[in-house]
Amino acid sequence: MSTSYNENVKVEKLSASHRTIYTDIIIDATPEEVWSVLTDTASYRDWAVFLVDIQGEIKDKTKITVVFQINPRKTKLTTIEHTISVNEGKEFYWAEKGPGGIRDNHHFKVESTGDGKTRFIQSDEIMKGITWLAGGNLSKIYAEGYQAFNRNLKAEVERRFTS
Repeated sequence: MSTSYNENVKVEKLSASHRTIYTDIIIDATPEEVWSVLTDTASYRDWAVFLVDIQGEIKDKTKITVVFQINPRKTKLTTIEHTISVNEGKEFYWAEKGPGGIRDNHHFKVESTGDGKTRFIQSDEIMKGITWLAGGNLSKIYAEGYQAFNRNLKAEVERRFTS
């Protein structure tokens, strides 16, 4: 499904306890510029939604603390610690067990479109644990949250780097 933001979203149910979420958006900036904002975790409090804070540096095999505001209409925050893998300038991700025994494979990726723009991809794979029970609802919430984050990332990058 495409929107006026030049973005895509796809949610798939692979089994009762295995779902994938894929989102992307085109940002009018270079991959290096997008990466610089994506890894400027101290600024998340100023522009990010859904994933409202990352405490720690985006460095390979380091621990970060991720703060989510899953429901934007509520003040409740969910905080989870992850050990991340980083392919510098291209991607960072975690693949760990989270609340409810859910296995979470969450990726943030920047790739050149070849025309001076960047495709930012945020994807997730949730499985096991209580995914069989909560997977449908979580997939919908996550897809909406990822799209909101992507749109705000786009706005912040373009604000910083385009006139």
